[in-house]
Amino acid sequence: MHEYSFSIGVVDVTLRTPYPRLVDDFVSIYDAYRLATASPDSMLIELDARHARPWARGPFVLRSTTLPDFEVVRRGELLPHLEWFINWHVIERLPTYIQLHASSVAIGGKALLMPGESGSGKTTLTAGLLARAWDYLCDEFALIDPSLGLAHPFPRALCIKEGSFDVVRSLGLPLRRKMAYQKPTKGRVGFLSPLDTGGQPVNPPAPVRWIVFPKYIANVPPVLHAISHAEAVYEMARQCFNVKTHADRTIKLLARMVRGATCFRLVSGNIHATCDVIENLCIPSGTRQAG
Repeated sequence: MHEYSFSIGVVDVTLRTPYPRLVDDFVSIYDAYRLATASPDSMLIELDARHARPWARGPFVLRSTTLPDFEVVRRGELLPHLEWFINWHVIERLPTYIQLHASSVAIGGKALLMPGESGSGKTTLTAGLLARAWDYLCDEFALIDPSLGLAHPFPRALCIKEGSFDVVRSLGLPLRRKMAYQKPTKGRVGFLSPLDTGGQPVNPPAPVRWIVFPKYIANVPPVLHAISHAEAVYEMARQCFNVKTHADRTIKLLARMVRGATCFRLVSGNIHATCDVIENLCIPSGTRQAG
């Protein structure tokens, strides 16, 4: 049995499998986060196969002590589903955080939070800002300390949809191993390691100072519209994974979090023009660098 332990920001994961080739991609992406031994709080996930030649074909099974077994039919779906399985454990294991369907980056020690549904363009926009040397906190899964309003790091790989492959390459960012994987809800996807953007493996927690709700519309100029804190709280509640955990306190916790932030809706189009708009918002005039 082979065992691999990682500390991915505030999330500790241990993978155990008799077939190490099955986790080659995951280990390659997160090698800089490897631990010599598992931490006491590490979530344990076991990966097994239903036959004797797992590197050739499926099905495979993901197991843990707290969630039902999950079967993965094909090898090309394994990495996306493993990432998804870890996310479900995060929801269960880290309930004290506000858990949002959001991406987050930071500049000058201040965090930009981008909540939104799938297809809103937040991952591609995150990649665009990382290409401009912003600090990476998370993609798709934001963990916010509700008492301090701090966005904590969970630097998982960015999952890039096939329609954005060329955009990401145009930013000078390499998709991992130049491979495409299959994700049932998104089709073909690729993965961008946070380390391939040239940043630090883990950045410190940062106070949320800007909250932007992006909506991607092709071939339109990007536009920001300021919104109230109340509207931002309502929209974030819709994107909160653990509303049931906080129950009646959810709105109060979100309201406390946005108190020190300015909030906007963003219509995003061309990635370079959209990143310019974001930097005009977040970086003082005279200190910006050309993207």
